[in-house]
Amino acid sequence: MVLSLLSTVKEVMEPIRYRDTLSQDTDINICIQEKFYSVVISFADCLKDLTDIIEAESTCEKETIVSSPDKTPAPSTSTSTTKEERLVLVLGNCRHTILTIIPTLLDTFKSHGYISANDDTIDNKSLERYSKLERSIFDKYVNSKDAFLFGDILQFLDPSSFPWAYCNPPVSINIFVQELALKLVMAQAELHNIEKDLLKRIIGHLLENVTLKVCGMITKVDRFCKNGALQARLDILACLLLFKNNMTSKCKSTMEDTLNSIPISDISAEDEAMLTMLLDRFKVENSVLLSCLDYSPEGDKPFSPGHGTGDSFGRRRSQKRLVKTKPIRSPPLQSNI
Repeated sequence: MVLSLLSTVKEVMEPIRYRDTLSQDTDINICIQEKFYSVVISFADCLKDLTDIIEAESTCEKETIVSSPDKTPAPSTSTSTTKEERLVLVLGNCRHTILTIIPTLLDTFKSHGYISANDDTIDNKSLERYSKLERSIFDKYVNSKDAFLFGDILQFLDPSSFPWAYCNPPVSINIFVQELALKLVMAQAELHNIEKDLLKRIIGHLLENVTLKVCGMITKVDRFCKNGALQARLDILACLLLFKNNMTSKCKSTMEDTLNSIPISDISAEDEAMLTMLLDRFKVENSVLLSCLDYSPEGDKPFSPGHGTGDSFGRRRSQKRLVKTKPIRSPPLQSNI
């Protein structure tokens, strides 16, 4: 794009080089401003076309697999990257153009008098076009990642998939929590390798979707028995533990509200001690997973489940304090699902 603009300046200067000075300056400025906007927008069109091609190729691949279920599709020789990786690359180019290329070019052209220093028309029109394109690509990527995150575990997020009203005492975190964490690590690694600057924004957005689905499942439960309430609290606490360094304020608030909405009237100090033991054991057995998720973007403070109006179990501070008990030796973990 920069080379194209330099070539444009030369083309504009040549035919009007020998005109009188006053009309020459006016003609040059008008022509260069028009060409500047044209070149900048044409690059935006290229990025949009690339996005459309990525979407079209992905659709064709899916149709090929569906139409030939008994045949293993041959590996693609045109690219070694996934649809999501290519979308991130295009998104990164779009962001770099917004944050670096356009401001630098505008400053250069304004410093030479080709664009008025007080004229923000081209700035606003260019940035508006790129911002709209960036949002479109961002939504495409997040929607694709949502399908990846929830594709295999939607069955576990149905309120009717777990017997909340008549289940046994919890012995482990529900399996969908760990599955979500594993897939989030994969998404985080993909972003870290390709476009690190987008990591905080995209992971935060994905976590908001995770929070809505997990908390939505809990809030839609008609009735909890005591064991069901304990299991729900354990699952929410595990999510807070796993995702604390990447959670947005919206995620934190939603999970705190959900935690406080779970019935606690029948929960004793012994029950709380059991939850503490299970959560501690979960941390030990999933230390590698926790270390992979232990990415705290600059300026984002880690979140503690006890932050805010409740304690580490989401209980109001007016509730009685926990009774300290010694951890008991428990049997191997088993899934409740």
